[in-house]
Amino acid sequence: MTFTRRTFMASTALLALARAESILAQADNAQHTQTFNSAALSFAHSNDVDWGGFFGARYKKSLERLAKEPIDKIEFVLDDVNFNQKRRFYNYSGDISGRYLETASLTSTKEKPTTPILMDVVHEIVQYQKPDGHFGREVDWNKPIDVAGSTDQSLEMPILWGNGRLLLGLLAAYERFGDEKAFEAAKKLADFYVNIVVKRFCDPKRMDEYKQQAKGYAAAYVTCVFHGIEGLVRAYRLTGEQKYLDCAVEMADFHEEFDTLPVGHSHGSISAHEALVMLYEETKDKKYLARVEKRWRDAVEGGFVFPAGGVCEQYHVSGKSDEGCSEADWLRLNLMLWRNTGDEKYLDSAERTLYNEYQMNQWHTGGFGHRYMIPDDKGCFAWGERYAESWWCCSYHGPLGYYEFKEFLAVAALDADNRLSKIYYNFPLDFVAPLFVDGKEWKVTSRQIKNEQDAITTTKIVVSSDVDAGFQLAVRVPEWTTALRVRSKGKVDEYPSESAKDGRIYIDANSGREYEISYLGVPYLEDRRFHKRTQPNVNEPLAGCVLRYGPNVMAARENDATKIPDLNLSLDKNGAITLNESLLTSASQMTDEERDGKHVFVFNVTLVE
Repeated sequence: MTFTRRTFMASTALLALARAESILAQADNAQHTQTFNSAALSFAHSNDVDWGGFFGARYKKSLERLAKEPIDKIEFVLDDVNFNQKRRFYNYSGDISGRYLETASLTSTKEKPTTPILMDVVHEIVQYQKPDGHFGREVDWNKPIDVAGSTDQSLEMPILWGNGRLLLGLLAAYERFGDEKAFEAAKKLADFYVNIVVKRFCDPKRMDEYKQQAKGYAAAYVTCVFHGIEGLVRAYRLTGEQKYLDCAVEMADFHEEFDTLPVGHSHGSISAHEALVMLYEETKDKKYLARVEKRWRDAVEGGFVFPAGGVCEQYHVSGKSDEGCSEADWLRLNLMLWRNTGDEKYLDSAERTLYNEYQMNQWHTGGFGHRYMIPDDKGCFAWGERYAESWWCCSYHGPLGYYEFKEFLAVAALDADNRLSKIYYNFPLDFVAPLFVDGKEWKVTSRQIKNEQDAITTTKIVVSSDVDAGFQLAVRVPEWTTALRVRSKGKVDEYPSESAKDGRIYIDANSGREYEISYLGVPYLEDRRFHKRTQPNVNEPLAGCVLRYGPNVMAARENDATKIPDLNLSLDKNGAITLNESLLTSASQMTDEERDGKHVFVFNVTLVE
């Protein structure tokens, strides 16, 4: 791939501008947060969005996985609540069954369940609920926590983890199918948190007990207790009962002392942060959103998020493996943060995850799981080999991340007079999204088309409606672009990235009019903490570089990944970087077989002529 002198020079100037991330940028973000009105946003329902292209196919395959062995049998799914067979993680009561219910229900329509056995699972699971509201083995909740056993041997904490997932699953089954028995079981389980969990596990007098070091990090107190907040907030949203919101607030406030990095389990930690965002949405108490934004900055700037947009299973800088559940949570959290702040860096982060780490974590079966990561003291610099498709967790949570991403492809917003004001065009992908605003339907159709030579990607977008009305098309300017070129009715306008306002360009558009948008850009270098780097002089080595082209993090086609390799990047006669396709690839370009292998994504770069 080669690029013109004009786009190369524009990129160089823009990268210099982007490095000014100091007080002015912070002030701009603060001002933007004040003016962005999250309450005015209108989202399409995920199931009504037709997602095509590469990612639509990957999402479809992830749903098909839910109806294949071993999770295609009722007996297997329900083993964690009725113990009818000996299978792994049976003490995590509700972990598989709850995840199955949540993802399969949400991705269903009332008339067409996602999987053949879904309604049987919904109808049968409620009979296994204990009198106190929990699912799983009988437990004396007042005795001291046992965290000395391994992950498979522990009892109380795994039950709480699983019940947190099952609360979400039962609520999803009610939300999608109106099943009253599932709803009654969900309320009874939420009451278990109100009557037992918050009193027993958020008691200031028992801090020494809570701070014990657990032998199994996935069975630790901080991992298993607080992710239940999410289900409590959803219970409040569906019932309107204040006791559930009050319980969620009490747990969230108690959690603050344990909300640290590093922590043993990223999935549990990020799930709790998703719940904090939801609490902010319900209470409007800014302290919850501020906690999540701070933790996001700590994770990104501290190296807990590696350059390919993922986090390790253990929330450490030098983790040894990834986890599909954690990647889905990181994707979802970024979307939630944009929804509440309007800060485009969160969509940049979500896009990086989707194109790179998410694809490397998804298996050829469509499921998700674990692969080895290869770190040094600064963090992960390479993907190692895959080692487990995790039918016990990741293969349900991965499609849930896709499901929620669909709702953010295009979003409508109302102005103060409740008239259509903006269509936020967030991702240049193939989709059709119906947006309902003020009783009217607007259909957003986006199609990827053949690129121009200097474009990374090009789309055609049409927003149509029965009403002849104007609106603003608010096109996101991704971090990887140098300019956007817009064609409509023979007119061509080019918008340099630095001209964007709050990360967007705004086009005064009309219903039914077609707009062709080309995203221009060139390869560029980052450091390992997501900062764009000044391009080095020719023959001047620069250590620890991440090479970006478009939304992709470029990787070596295959490498033993024992160390960060040297990489020579050629410049053509115009001074533009040329990517050697025989040496470099990206996650979204690889075959499934190639994704199984080891791939380095951090290099010591030297530019050569």
